[in-house]
Amino acid sequence: MGDADFAQEPIQALNSHVAELESMYRGVITAAKNRTEIPNVKYIFKEIAEASRECDEMLEIYSGDEEPLPPDVRRAIQRVQDQVSNCASAFVEYMAIARITLGPA
Repeated sequence: MGDADFAQEPIQALNSHVAELESMYRGVITAAKNRTEIPNVKYIFKEIAEASRECDEMLEIYSGDEEPLPPDVRRAIQRVQDQVSNCASAFVEYMAIARITLGPA
């Protein structure tokens, strides 16, 4: 089993997180635009944490290797990090709109 075969399952898992986070991002943006509650907030934060943890685990697996991080793995981790960032930005936007709409707490 080569490095590419070894990396395929984790890459697929990371890509699954990307798809889930993209969907959540769209949900948060829609809630912000419509000034409605964000559905499943706890689940969104749980997914963000799990995706981040999986990236961390992949980095730990490859950190002791002599070889650099395989490009496919690096790209998958970057996609997850991008989506985590997008979700965080969407929450910031949502909170700014909620503050304007509802006033200071």
